[in-house]
Amino acid sequence: MRDLTGASRGDMQIKDLQWFIRTVELGSIHSAARELEISQPALSKSLRRLETALGVRLLERTPRGVAPTEVGRALAARTRTLDEWLHDTRILVEDYKTGSVGELRVGAAPMIVDPLLSGVLATFMKDGPPARFYTNVQLTQHLLQQLEAGDLDFAIGSVLPNHVPASVNYIDLGFQHHYVVGRADHPLRSRPFTIRDLRAQPWVVSSSPTLRAWVEEMFHDENLDMPQVFIQSNVSPGLFSSLFSHSDVLTLMTSDSLNGSLGKGLAPLPAPAPVWSLQLALFWRRTAYFSNLKEQFRLRILEAFARRREAG
Repeated sequence: MRDLTGASRGDMQIKDLQWFIRTVELGSIHSAARELEISQPALSKSLRRLETALGVRLLERTPRGVAPTEVGRALAARTRTLDEWLHDTRILVEDYKTGSVGELRVGAAPMIVDPLLSGVLATFMKDGPPARFYTNVQLTQHLLQQLEAGDLDFAIGSVLPNHVPASVNYIDLGFQHHYVVGRADHPLRSRPFTIRDLRAQPWVVSSSPTLRAWVEEMFHDENLDMPQVFIQSNVSPGLFSSLFSHSDVLTLMTSDSLNGSLGKGLAPLPAPAPVWSLQLALFWRRTAYFSNLKEQFRLRILEAFARRREAG
């Protein structure tokens, strides 16, 4: 006989599984108890109850805290799937219960936020359906990790070969072009120049391995070392617009950013400055439940990028 919580006769409790996986992720009972806002004895009791219910040892003591046994690692992987299912089920029930569309967790690479993601979010504010959005701006590889872990519903970023997890699905959105950019009245825009002249300028370089590799390759092809990197940043270079307007600093910037508010006063340099392209995509977990809000968001993203392609 089991009760509604599944707590009797050795059954596993969802709470115990969730607390177990957080302990595994943090590698410390003390740290997990603090984050879960419960006492350490309460967490230890929960972990023992779970081990008793399964009849196996799930955690081992280490010099730094705790680590999962082999069966503990397998259970942690399965519990992450359970957590995703619980999250999606709550959304499903809420959709049916209240007719509300709830909230959506969206991750985007820095180069996507303005004006593309901002424009799509503006349509929800203007036309509905009503919703709350939580956004996370990271490089694509970090977004895919968060998506796979169930911390995001969607991610918008670049397609990196051999870097898309098997549990993630995606649809191509088109290409995004990257230019060497400086202020509109940059001295190099008024005269012929060489790649060596580009190297003589200070640079703001993205911490994205792909974008940095492009810059390195541009100079390497001319047997030149990397230029002076004035700033390395994981945010959109357009956020340094005041710096660009008062200096000769160069950077890489997308066509979308140049056409948005971040590109004001900036312009791409002509050849021999190269142009690079990245394939963009909308990512989601293959097993995710698609609420009305998720379907609406996916549709509007696809429409926004279709208009972008038509505009050239």
